[in-house]
Amino acid sequence: MNIFDRALKSIQRNRIVNNLDYAEIYYYELGIKSLVDRLQSISNKKYASGCFIGPLAHKFVDKINSKNFLGLKNLTIIDNSKKSLDLSMSLIPKNSQIKVTSLYMDDENWGFPENYFDLVVNNLQMHWLNKVHPTAEKWLGSLRPDGTLIGTTLGGDTLQELRISLALAEQERESGVSTHVSPMLHVADVGQILTRLNYKLVTINADSNTLFFDDSFSLMNFLQNIGEGNSALGSRPMLSKETFIAADAIYRVLFSEKSGDFLGKIPATFELVHYIGWKDHPSQQKPLKPGTKGVDIRTLAEEIDDSDMEQFEITENDIEVEVKKIITPKK
Repeated sequence: MNIFDRALKSIQRNRIVNNLDYAEIYYYELGIKSLVDRLQSISNKKYASGCFIGPLAHKFVDKINSKNFLGLKNLTIIDNSKKSLDLSMSLIPKNSQIKVTSLYMDDENWGFPENYFDLVVNNLQMHWLNKVHPTAEKWLGSLRPDGTLIGTTLGGDTLQELRISLALAEQERESGVSTHVSPMLHVADVGQILTRLNYKLVTINADSNTLFFDDSFSLMNFLQNIGEGNSALGSRPMLSKETFIAADAIYRVLFSEKSGDFLGKIPATFELVHYIGWKDHPSQQKPLKPGTKGVDIRTLAEEIDDSDMEQFEITENDIEVEVKKIITPKK
C-alpha cells in the first residue's frame, strides 16, 4: 500500500532550483552539516566509494572536498528531481578530488549490486518512502562488509504547530478533519527498521530545530519552495480561503512568540532524526555472550573515590536545546 505520490514529489522537488536560499537552510543547515559532523566523528574510517541520496549534493561534496577526510574516490549522486540533480552537478568543481557521477532515479527503484558501496548517505529522504523496509534492505545489500549507512529524516513532531492549527480551523469551518501535513517517522520507528533488517551498531538520536516565520502563509511558501509540500495520496487537494485564514489566526494565538528576539513571529518545529548503521563485519565490536563475566557495577562504584570526582552545576544556559532561525519572505 502506497502512502505518497512519488511522481508528485519529484515535481515538487523541481522548485528547489528557484530558491536556493531556502533550500540551503533546510537541506544544508539542518541536514548535510550534521551528516558531515557525524562522519567526522568516526575515527580511522575511509570510504573509497559512496552514494549520496537527495538534493544539494554539491554542498556535501564541498564539505568533504576541503580535507577529504573520508578518503572518497568515487561518489554517485541520486536525486528524483532532474532539475535539482542538474543543478548539483553544475556546481561541483571540475577539479574536484572526488569523481562524481549522477543518476536521475527514484531511490525506491534502487538497483545497485551487492557489495557495491562503502558508504550510503541519505539526506532528508526517508520520510517520503512508500517502501521503507525494502528500500533500506537494498541499501544494506549494496554496502560492502563494514560499510556505513548514515542519514537524517524528519521526525513525528515536525510541523506539529501547523498540524494543530489546520485541524482546528478545518473542524470549525468545514466540520471535518483531513490530512494536510504528511505523516512522519518517529525515532523508535527508524531504530526498529534498521535493527530488524540486521544493520549492526545502530545509533539513533533526534533533535528539535525551530524556524520562525511572519505567518503561516510564509511557512507554507517555504515548504513549497524546498519541495516539502504534502504529497500524501487521498488528501484533500484544496482548503477554502476562509479555512486558511482561520488556521493562521489560530496559529498566531496558540504559538506566536510573546517576547524576545522573535516577538510576534510564529515557530515551526522540524524534528530531525539522525541514524547510522553498519553492515556486519568480523572486526566489529560484539556484545558479550549471556553469562560472560564483565565489570560488576557495584564493585566499580566502591572503587571510585568521591573526592576524585569534579563537582559542577549545569545551568539552563549550558544546554542548547534548539537551533533557531528566522525566515523572512522574499519580496
